[in-house]
Parts: sequence; structure tokens; C-alpha cells
Amino acid sequence: QVPEGPRDFCHNTLNNRIYVANYFADSITVIDGVTDQIITTLPAGDGPRALCYNSQDNRIYCANEFSADVTIIDGATNMVMTTVTVGTTPRVICYNSVSNKIYVPNAGSQNLSVISGSSNMVITTVPMGSIPRGIVYNPQSNRVYVSNYGSDNVIVIDGASDQIVTTIAVGDGPTALFHNPFGNKIYCSNVGAPGPNTPEECTISVIDATSNTVIKSITAGDEPTAFCYSTANNKVYWVDEWSHRVAVADAASDSIISLISLGSSLVQPVDICYNPVNERVYTANRLTYDITVIKDSLPITTGLFKFNYESAVSIHIYPNPTADYCIIKADQRAMGKRYRLVGVAGQTILAGILWAGTQYLDLSDVPSGTYYLTIDGESRSPAVMKQ
Repeated sequence: QVPEGPRDFCHNTLNNRIYVANYFADSITVIDGVTDQIITTLPAGDGPRALCYNSQDNRIYCANEFSADVTIIDGATNMVMTTVTVGTTPRVICYNSVSNKIYVPNAGSQNLSVISGSSNMVITTVPMGSIPRGIVYNPQSNRVYVSNYGSDNVIVIDGASDQIVTTIAVGDGPTALFHNPFGNKIYCSNVGAPGPNTPEECTISVIDATSNTVIKSITAGDEPTAFCYSTANNKVYWVDEWSHRVAVADAASDSIISLISLGSSLVQPVDICYNPVNERVYTANRLTYDITVIKDSLPITTGLFKFNYESAVSIHIYPNPTADYCIIKADQRAMGKRYRLVGVAGQTILAGILWAGTQYLDLSDVPSGTYYLTIDGESRSPAVMKQ
């Protein structure tokens, strides 16, 4: 259990610690990455909203939305070093590992503060579009990407000169950004109008970071809010805040392969991070003031997807993708549970009762597309891809 309003995460790769910004409690919780136990809680500014980690100096930076400043923490001692004043309403932050700089978009003043990682001082301010809401750093090209919620675009900045390179038009209401090193792509969540939306209004724009053009649009759940990436299995995760779930996509094809329900309409996950040491995914849940830990054991292999979450039924689906049939293989705990194969709109395609062992599903009359297997009592819905 963490204090009120967990809002953002970051992972200290040197010490294997997780840092959690507690938005309502004005504090930062430090968690041991091995035991998942709280080590300490540190004071932050007013409304700690976003975190990033400086691996070069072993420092953690926290953007405080209402006090318009950044708290800097020593990662070795877990002590607050200093506080740096930036623009108004800083909501996100990122670290440039090549130039050792920290970038802070300020949604209120509509500009970008650039902090030197060496001096901990603001060295320049760059004008942005309307309501800059998201940011990510691409180390492959030393460029910084900033999403502008009110302008429906993404600004690309050169990480060496801090000059604007280009502007990319994306979907309606862009917020979170994420860089996928596999294929050098940028993912941008588009949440549509303010407040809960229908899933059709929410998309993920996939940007080719070499050409800086949009190459694909993925239909998301209700308000996709944050991303993380599994280096072990080449998967992209994001939280659908108002759908109270985690989506998992194959980073090679940019296709959704699983939807993980967090089990309650009162969870509201707002952020997510990946721990490569233990291959676990963490979600920060705003309304329940807690963290969900998902064990990442979903290796993507040809013809077989294995789904084996902690305390969940072990289920294998193969062949997958498939042309006309698939086989479900489940353990003893699946005996007697009802399953449904549903379409992306939630309509039931097939239904039946599971038993332990193998079970044949005839898909010969099912149109090509992506479907999801839901099982009574299980929190995730693995994807079945019909060719």
C-alpha cells in the first residue's frame, strides 16, 4: 500500500528500486525491486506528477505540477538534493542520456524547460504547442518528442541543439509518448475529448522515428494513458485508464495480443512500468491507492502464446495465428469454467465449457481478424488471431 494518488513510476536500474510519485500525498515512495517492499517515503513538491531516472549520475527527477518545480533525489542515499523552478503546470519529464539533460514540458506556460544534469539548472526554454502533455526521448537519434494535447500534434526536438526539427500531426488529444527501440518507433496515445470516451475515439499513433511519419493507428480502450516496454519479449504495454485494464501488443506487428483486466471499475490505472530484472509489470492505480504487479511471462513464439500470470490458470492457445482452428490447453483449475470467444466490439462468436487438457475450437466459419478468449474468473483475455 502506498500513500494517496500514485501517479507515476520510474525504475532505478543501478539499485533495482521503483520510485512512485504520490500525487495527493506530495511524496515519493521507494520500493525494493526484489521484495516489492517499501524502503522509504520522501517529501516532494506540490502535486508530484512525473518521474525520470538519470543513469549517468544516479539521480531521480520529479516534476511537481502545482509548485511548478522539479525535485531532484540522490539514487544512492534516497535523499532530496535540491529543487529546480520550471514553467507552470509541469506534468511530464524525461532524461536525455546522450547530452545528460532533463526535459520538462510545462502545460500551463506552453513551453519546455531544459535542465542540465550536471549543474541541475535550467539552461534553455523552448516554445511548444497548445497544452504540451507527453514527452519521450529517442536515444537512437538523440531527439525529444513532445505531444501537444490542444494542437493534436507531436513536436520533434534535436537533443544536441534543443531546436525544433519538425511537427507531426497525430490523432485527437495526444498525451502519452513512448519510444520502442525495436524498429525505432514512437507510440502516441490519443485520448480524444476530455472525460470518459468511447473506445473508437481513443487510438495509438505509431510513428516511424526515422522518417517522422505516422505508419499505423491502433484502436485502444477508453483513454490510453501510459506505456512501457518488455525488452525480454518485445512487447508494448499500455494502460486503458477508464477501461481499467492493461493492453499488450506485439512490438513487431503493432497488433494487440492480450487485454488484462485489473478486475474492478474503481481501479483507474494511470501509469505503468517494466522491471527487466524480474520481468514484472507494475501499474499505479489512482482510485484504489495501490499497485498491481503482473508477472511478465508471455513469450511471443511462432505458433504458441503462453499465458501464465501469478495465481492464474495456465492457458496455451495454438496454432496462433491460425487459419481454421485452434486448440486450448489448460490446467486442472480451468475445469468447468465457461469460455467465450469475443470480437473487438465485445460480441460473442463462440462459447462453451472448458475442461482440463486439450480442447478443439473450430474457427472455419469465423471471419479473419483478432478475437479474445474470455474465461469466467480470469482477469486476462488472450488474443486469438484468425488469418
